[in-house]
Amino acid sequence: MSSKRPLILIDLDDTLFQTARKMAEGSARHTATLDVDGQPNGYMSAVQKTFVEWLLESADVVPVTARSVEAYSRVQLPFVAGAVCSHGGVILQPDGTLDRDWHGQMTEVLAAYQSRLPALSAATLAIGEEMGFSLRGWVVEEQGLLNYVVTKHNESDDSVLQKVLAEVQARGLVEGMHIHGNGNNLAFLPNGLAKRHAVQELLRRDRAAHGERPVLGFGDSVTDLGFMNECNFWATPANSQLAKVVEAMIHA
Repeated sequence: MSSKRPLILIDLDDTLFQTARKMAEGSARHTATLDVDGQPNGYMSAVQKTFVEWLLESADVVPVTARSVEAYSRVQLPFVAGAVCSHGGVILQPDGTLDRDWHGQMTEVLAAYQSRLPALSAATLAIGEEMGFSLRGWVVEEQGLLNYVVTKHNESDDSVLQKVLAEVQARGLVEGMHIHGNGNNLAFLPNGLAKRHAVQELLRRDRAAHGERPVLGFGDSVTDLGFMNECNFWATPANSQLAKVVEAMIHA
């Protein structure tokens, strides 16, 4: 990476692209991601496409995403400066290979959660069934290391996950963990697993190699603020979860 260019640390889903259901009917859709069968399932608007092209031309761009390495591999944008995946559980080198030093650190951090995460995923799905909701969920695993739990509603009713979350919390199942919830995406993350921690490590290495340079952070979720606050400047898309929270606080 060139020390003369700004460093951009940027969330992906709902920041640079989104699913079709979140886009205006009839608007331009440029494919950004593929599903496991190779079919488009995430799209950029015309503005997002232009924004991505400008960023890649002007700066060193490092995605900071909740996506697993496998899901990140289906992103069709030409990133070449490495990435943070799995909510900070993985750092990828610019050539796409796993950063072994970081993986070793995360192996220690997550050791106490290895049996707990599958049990939590199963319990969350069972709670959903008890409440009459159709859910799907899994534990994100990287190189044999369990990272965090994901739960989604099969009919994409975002309010359902808030009801399930309340019951999971009421039963005391997420002590020692923190929660990411945005749209049809509910994740239970062990304490010590966070985008912010991985970004802190990336910035430490970048400053050692290049000295100080402008660092900009972009994200849409309240939980993205953790890594964004490690940057010199940050921004969020209009109408994002984070933007709505900030606006509500201003008008409260």
